[in-house]
Amino acid sequence: MRMRSFAGALPELAFDLTLELCATGRSDLARELEACTVKSVSYDPETDVGLVALQAKRQLNAVERNVIGQKLGQVIPFSDAPYASLQLDNFGRVVAVELVAPPRNLRWTLRLASNYRWRGP
Repeated sequence: MRMRSFAGALPELAFDLTLELCATGRSDLARELEACTVKSVSYDPETDVGLVALQAKRQLNAVERNVIGQKLGQVIPFSDAPYASLQLDNFGRVVAVELVAPPRNLRWTLRLASNYRWRGP
């Protein structure tokens, strides 16, 4: 199974987040978000929280992976999409988009993707 791009999997969300990143001077993150592929999608209807785990285009080298280790580095909230936040690792790479109480149409998409356990290789 081939992994899908973030923009291909969730085009409206990708457009909104990329637009705001560019407008706030973070076009570097907008380009990285566009280049990411979706590793997995999860959604919990009880808490109304979804997570889109992403694979950054830039892979970690052996020292970064085995010596330093990957950790959560920064969370960037969005004002135009207040239900979304972008998660970066300690190397500044985009690793996930968290969605808390997303709009109904996005909630449905997350639920479908999560129920089918849609995952990349």
